[in-house]
Amino acid sequence: MGRSTVHYADNETNNILKRLHNKLRPAGTPVERVEYIIELLLLRIFEAKLKQDETFTPLRKLFEGENYRLLFSHLLSLTGDQILSELNKNIFPFYASILTKARQVISGNMPTKMQDQLVLMEEVFANSNFTNNVKGGVIAEVIGLVNEIEEQRVLKTDLLGDAIESALSETGGTKDLGLYRTPDHIRKMMVEMVDPDFTDIIFDPACGTSGFLFNAYEYVIEKARKTRRFPPEHIANQFYRVGIGGIEYQGRIRKMAAVNMYIRGLNPHNIAQGDSLKMYDPSSDAGSKSVVIANPPFGAERDQPAYPNVWEEYSKESETTILFVKLMFDLLRQGGRCAVVVSEGFLTWGQNSACALRKLLLNEANLRAIISLPQGVFVSKGGQGAKTSILYFEKGQPADPGLQPAGTSFIWYYKIENDGFSMGTNRKPIEGSQIPQLLEIFKEIKQGKKPKDTKHSFCIPKEWIETLDPRVAERIKKEVKERFTQKNKAKREKLLTSLDGKLAKGTLSKAMYNEKLWQFDNVVESQIDNEIAKAIEKANSYHFNLQNYRSNLSEAKNLKAQA
Repeated sequence: MGRSTVHYADNETNNILKRLHNKLRPAGTPVERVEYIIELLLLRIFEAKLKQDETFTPLRKLFEGENYRLLFSHLLSLTGDQILSELNKNIFPFYASILTKARQVISGNMPTKMQDQLVLMEEVFANSNFTNNVKGGVIAEVIGLVNEIEEQRVLKTDLLGDAIESALSETGGTKDLGLYRTPDHIRKMMVEMVDPDFTDIIFDPACGTSGFLFNAYEYVIEKARKTRRFPPEHIANQFYRVGIGGIEYQGRIRKMAAVNMYIRGLNPHNIAQGDSLKMYDPSSDAGSKSVVIANPPFGAERDQPAYPNVWEEYSKESETTILFVKLMFDLLRQGGRCAVVVSEGFLTWGQNSACALRKLLLNEANLRAIISLPQGVFVSKGGQGAKTSILYFEKGQPADPGLQPAGTSFIWYYKIENDGFSMGTNRKPIEGSQIPQLLEIFKEIKQGKKPKDTKHSFCIPKEWIETLDPRVAERIKKEVKERFTQKNKAKREKLLTSLDGKLAKGTLSKAMYNEKLWQFDNVVESQIDNEIAKAIEKANSYHFNLQNYRSNLSEAKNLKAQA
């Protein structure tokens, strides 16, 4: 999932999508308009795959003779009223049972990928119907606009996600759809950070339209092409079956995610629907993924009062970001990699669960990087969205034990001020993006190297985070000592009175007098030390505001050196 109503696709396609929404405005809500557009896009996509994908060659027999009328291109020759009739009476019913029809022209076993994709076609078109709200003249113009989109754009990008994005730009779209997307260039950056390959099991527990997943797939394919290291057939088949998957909460969006998988020849059935937190089963899911990448929902409502399966100690945590990051950590196998978008608040939240989770990431994972994103990355028509950061961590022992031991040694902080797009609602490409530099430095970070500190880039030792600000620690020590000294003042005075009396009577030696007083003071000192340790631990939130550590601790060290 993500949070953006800003378009990052090419302007021509964006303009077409906006025009489609405008033409269909009388037909219903943004949600209804998106469904109409997606059904038409899918018809266009299917015909393109039929022409270009060799796997679909046997299916061409289905469209011989008069059956050519069942292809999207035929609609271009019809009037508006004829289009509506053809869609509702012939085309939609045909694709709603296309798997049965495909078996009539394919001898032997149907390829698994083809079968998966045809099942999805049936799912999408099972209840398709263009209502009377879609006027004949309008639908003819709509078909023409869908045909204007370049064929390569249809097949190779998140066109369905862009269609949804167009709805999000409309009043009520966000509320109706409940989805905000992560910009394409941020997704690609995060995918490059986790660096997946054919041996990985890649998972997104809040997948939206599956943008992270198909970006990961494209990265894996391109990586194999560049290195000329393509996997054996059994590895490729395994990757198709279980290598890429996710969960999406909303059924409508889950269907769109599955269609996105279908477009790229991935297994659409690897996208499940439901509450990721509720569905997590520690007995079977813990340690099952090697790459987890996501932009989970911030502050979302929970489906149930508690999630003891995710975190028994903090099962009733109300902030879903905390539960999702804990879920992602648990899903990873040893050495697994995770990149996750979190709200800026996650870095400093003071509740016990947030503090415990940050401590967990320090000690049971290698938290390699915190990337600060510009506030303008996630924005809507209403203005700037939440300030966010990206966490990158590896669970436990790295895949290569020779690199460094489990746990965090230092955290690299990088602040992006220029992500390659202008600020504001209508973001446009600009020069000077910091993302290429970030990715180059990150290669060194993954090797355990510390780059030179700059304005935007620096490293913070784990010990700084584990060490409370010296000034705060001194204040705590003073307050605890004063409180305990005052609390025990009456007891000490009472003891002194008793000891003075015994000393005067000769029943107590001076040496024993001093011993008794020392014992009392020693017990009180021990109590003070214990309480100070507890108070400092409680006060240490293990916050990840690394800029604050850099300035405060450096200043404190300088003051100490000058003393």
